[in-house]
Amino acid sequence: MFRQCRAAPWIAAIFMLAPAASGAAEIKVLNANALTIAMKELAADFTKETGHQVSFVGVSPGLVDQRLKAGEVYDLVINAKASIEAFEKEGRWQAGSRRPLARVGIGVAVRDGVKVDLSTVESTRKAILEAKTITHSESTGGGLSGINAQKVLANLGLTDAVKPKLKLSPNLADGQAMIARGEIELGLFNVSEIPRAPGVVRAGPVPPEVQVYINYDAAVPVTNAAPEPVLALLKYFHRPASRAVWEKAGLEIVGE
Repeated sequence: MFRQCRAAPWIAAIFMLAPAASGAAEIKVLNANALTIAMKELAADFTKETGHQVSFVGVSPGLVDQRLKAGEVYDLVINAKASIEAFEKEGRWQAGSRRPLARVGIGVAVRDGVKVDLSTVESTRKAILEAKTITHSESTGGGLSGINAQKVLANLGLTDAVKPKLKLSPNLADGQAMIARGEIELGLFNVSEIPRAPGVVRAGPVPPEVQVYINYDAAVPVTNAAPEPVLALLKYFHRPASRAVWEKAGLEIVGE
């Protein structure tokens, strides 16, 4: 005859956690670096709720392409829309898995304490024209920020006017460090990339009438045999409660 016994609380807890632990996935994400800060914050809460672990490899859009072409394998890829579309034509993604995720525009970086009026197209033109020196990123490292900064300047009709005072930044950190030291008055970078140096602040985005966006899409590679955790992560990114995190990082959530 068996005696009925009561399990110790810690033993019961182990059995309660076991299904979640055994079903937890490790999600490896390759992404354009502009999204990394926001996604890491959201993924930390996602892990607490689901047990799924998420790691990010954040690089420039061009380097995302290079890693994929080199045969590196990931569970989720997030990059500029044009790149994701190009790989879709090669059959790299699971059918129907590509979807829009976020977008980022160009903003103005200045030294802490400097005020710039970006409320209108004309006030923005005036601020750029009055700045003695300006910078934006070079486009040689596979990033799109510098390309879009050039497009914004063209939309403002300032391409030729800024040439004598334009000093290209070899990378994001160097450009904003020059602003912090007072060597450059004003910088044009992705909003999500400002600030990236002590003493630098985000004056704001340029006006919508002249704004240029990078649109980022997400897609699930055909090599991912169990995409359910990834799809849950993407759904988590799109929750209404996640919007504030994206906005704080200078990004706009799009799509679902």
